[in-house]
Amino acid sequence: MPSKRSHGELSLKGQSGWRRIVSGVKVETGISGRNQKGIRNGIKQMAESAQEGNTPVSLETLQQMTFSFAPARVLCAGVQLGVFAHIADGNTTAQEIARAAEASERGMRMLLDALVACQLLTKLDGQYDVTPLAARYLVRGRPDYMGSMMEYDPLWEAWRHLTEVIRTGQPFRRVEERERAETFFPHLVRTLHISNREPARRAAHALGAGTPRRGLRVLDLACGSGVWGIAIAEADQEARLTAQDFPALLSLTREYVKRHGVEDRYEFLPGDLKEVDLGVTRYDLALLGNIVHSEGERASRDVLRRLYRALRPGGRVAIIDMVPSNDRTGPPFPVLFALNMLVNTEEGDTYTLAEYTQWLQEAGFARVETADIGSHSPLIIGCRD
Repeated sequence: MPSKRSHGELSLKGQSGWRRIVSGVKVETGISGRNQKGIRNGIKQMAESAQEGNTPVSLETLQQMTFSFAPARVLCAGVQLGVFAHIADGNTTAQEIARAAEASERGMRMLLDALVACQLLTKLDGQYDVTPLAARYLVRGRPDYMGSMMEYDPLWEAWRHLTEVIRTGQPFRRVEERERAETFFPHLVRTLHISNREPARRAAHALGAGTPRRGLRVLDLACGSGVWGIAIAEADQEARLTAQDFPALLSLTREYVKRHGVEDRYEFLPGDLKEVDLGVTRYDLALLGNIVHSEGERASRDVLRRLYRALRPGGRVAIIDMVPSNDRTGPPFPVLFALNMLVNTEEGDTYTLAEYTQWLQEAGFARVETADIGSHSPLIIGCRD
């Protein structure tokens, strides 16, 4: 009988228990006409990201939820032990991989089989190999390696304290503060640069960068790797960009803008986004890429007011973030991510489209629009007249 290659079958039964319908969502912002249409489009996108049908949570779902930490820990262990790189280097048996990783053979065999079950490895006659997905994203040293955050693994420690954080209302740590940020975020942004590349390119297209808008003057606030601004620079060859972040993070930004060949059109603004001078009528476009959630409502509303002054007439602010439905029942990722902010920040949270609309209007923006960028949440655009 011929051997069969196993790709594993990670059970998805009960997955519906994680999904909640986002339907019948109403926007109660007192907005009409063009604004209302843009907001309805954003809500429609979020609603369509949730599975239709309200399947009751089963006992099996509860059992799976109690053990749902296991795939994440298996993945992180595989990355931290260099399993994918060792296999790519030609170690294919449990014994060889264990030796290369300086790990026990028994433990490595169990981990390898678990990675097969998670569809990150394949197994044939006792020989392991990486799947195409793992080969591209999980082999240390390759261009699209996404394992930096898994190597550092800070989220596990913070989430262990969730119950106590909920009880006390105090975060386990405050990653938004400079000293912590300059340690925490370099690992995170290396991973996010890969996962956000395509949404960033779609956002640049939605914002008209290059066609029909050319020569944009862009401010990328709390830019991290610069992934959202780099996409603008690549689409608009005449664009000039200012990258703002803490000094240690701007060192990382410089690395990425050089890698993408756009460094000659960049200048850098070091400092805390809550304090740095943004100037008056300097920019055509401001980018807030996955930063509002960590800063919280009070600081974010202040940033939007300052950005309104920093933008030229007709300028726009583009917000990319995790946006739950207005009743905060879904989609799952933005709702769960709010708890990530609870354990990791002083005031962070995820915010609804209705909230962003209110804040933008109060800051002076005349219109609020949305665009689908193929992500869990829509791109939110505040337009200044």
